[in-house]
Amino acid sequence: MEEITLVDFKQRQSFVETEKINDVITRAVAYLNAGFPVHLRGPAGTGKTTLAMHLAHLFNQPTIILFGSDEICSAEFVGGQFGYRKKVVIDNYIHSVLKTDETVEQQWIDGRLVDACREGYILIYDEFSRSTPETNNVLLSVLEERVLELPINRTGENYIKVHPNFKAIFTSNPERYAGVYATQEALLDRMIAINLDHWDRETEIRIVVAKTGLNVEDAKKVVDLVRNYRKRMGANISVRAAIMIGKVSNLLSVPIGAESEMFVKICEDVLGGRGTADRPEGGTGGTGRSQGAPVTMEHVIRSLISRSV
Repeated sequence: MEEITLVDFKQRQSFVETEKINDVITRAVAYLNAGFPVHLRGPAGTGKTTLAMHLAHLFNQPTIILFGSDEICSAEFVGGQFGYRKKVVIDNYIHSVLKTDETVEQQWIDGRLVDACREGYILIYDEFSRSTPETNNVLLSVLEERVLELPINRTGENYIKVHPNFKAIFTSNPERYAGVYATQEALLDRMIAINLDHWDRETEIRIVVAKTGLNVEDAKKVVDLVRNYRKRMGANISVRAAIMIGKVSNLLSVPIGAESEMFVKICEDVLGGRGTADRPEGGTGGTGRSQGAPVTMEHVIRSLISRSV
């Protein structure tokens, strides 16, 4: 088991604050100050983890971060016995007699949740629903009774009273995502959930400008392209796609428009794995082709670029 590492999240210069984002931040800070865990949930690419880290920065407290996985066990939270400690005592008081006393015992190492609860750290549990509900059961008493029960094979105290400054921020994707477990109601009942979705157009433009270096006008074109693609394909196409397109285009000094073959190829590469390309042009409401006629990804991209740029 690795040594516990505390994280000090600095505010990123690229972190965007708009009216919509600040509304979420204000509510989340109020919930945390009132002693309630905050659960940021929503589809991939909506900034849940970035927002959780920003919240930790605002409180200026040491932070421990855990990443959900079905391989996580209770030892990650409360600790366990890892490795061995060997002790050898040599008695040579009488020169003609050599006496040795050797003992070997397992070494206990506290888990991350123990440190967070004892010292009053912030716990960010990213994509916690990827861990099994059985593993997450240890959190129930921490979030409600403010007590962490420790294993009986741990020497010393049997429980820890949670420090008043302890705060917990959870993030999760929808249950329909692969590898996500249904969370027990008892755990959800102890949190305040903030549902996130794709941000409004103005916020996405601000995000793309901050993270790609594009000017506002070019950022608008890229964002509108991705938003139109999202609408046409009916798939979860996040602002990450716009950031990828914008950053690479800016790096290569590629003009934003259908006249640039390189820009079309970049869009095709980025968006090609998001949604289904072999849909009819009518798709979710388009016109100009017979129902069911297959089209290429390049045709879809060029059509949307012409509409957005």
